[in-house]
Amino acid sequence: MMEKLLNTAHKPYAVCLGTYDATPFEKQPFDDGKIHCVYAGTFDQTKGGAFAAIAAAEYLDNKYHLHILGFGTESETQNVIESIKDVSKKSNCIVTYDGCLSGDEFTSFLQNCNIGLSCQNPSGVYNDTSFPSKILTYMSNGLKVVSVRIPVVENSGVGKYVYYYDNQTPAEIASAIKAAKASEFESSNVLESLDREFSNNIKALLEC
Repeated sequence: MMEKLLNTAHKPYAVCLGTYDATPFEKQPFDDGKIHCVYAGTFDQTKGGAFAAIAAAEYLDNKYHLHILGFGTESETQNVIESIKDVSKKSNCIVTYDGCLSGDEFTSFLQNCNIGLSCQNPSGVYNDTSFPSKILTYMSNGLKVVSVRIPVVENSGVGKYVYYYDNQTPAEIASAIKAAKASEFESSNVLESLDREFSNNIKALLEC
């Protein structure tokens, strides 16, 4: 998107969305027969991703377990916990706050899940200049990805491998989760392809 806007002289360029390393898999899935979804990221209420993910649980049944991982201020974290309590009264889906994990502990947790959620506010102006890094983090750990449909994701190198919803409503997010659950694809192959493409483009750029 930046290239189309700024590269008026049509000079060579290369795009890297983030890390393309596929993390070595050591999956030990939760042994409960459920589909484990995870939102990992900020609890910032302006971006709203954690709260949108929690709200979607109302439209998921007892086959699902939604995990919330992340960080925020003390009040934001308390709001997340209260939102989980509220939605749990209305849904058979299990929703848990699993803290703020990092390093190997974070990687291990992600690899035990099935679907990663990127539910940021689609109207946020930051969407024009920021690619959601959590998408690559999810994919590098073997998860399918559910995201709001925004140009920065849809037009990217991973765009066709993401499961979208168009409106930031609990019902639509839940529908996208169900669609992702029913699909099969190997995310590590996608990242390897992007890595090769970037390597070739940066080589061509440096040889100009």
